[in-house]
Amino acid sequence: SAETTAWLDRLGPHEMVAMGSSLKLCLVAEGAADVYPRLGPTCLWDTGAAQAVVEQAGGRVETLQGEPLRYANPEETRNPHFVVWGGARRPDAP
Repeated sequence: SAETTAWLDRLGPHEMVAMGSSLKLCLVAEGAADVYPRLGPTCLWDTGAAQAVVEQAGGRVETLQGEPLRYANPEETRNPHFVVWGGARRPDAP
């Protein structure tokens, strides 16, 4: 999307890879990717397990406001936009 392109342009040099959200989270957990912004719709079941993998690998999955992506409201099935950061600390977001 145009919103994702603008976010990535502020981030700096990057490479886009087309694949499912869960696999992209796993690439960040593995260290094969540094960041994954998701500025489009996803559902809880698209990200829940992969988020656990990212966090156990020392990364973070955050809303655009910098809050951890949560699954506490059973009435919600869609995630807000989020960013997956590799490593133990989150760099300054664009």
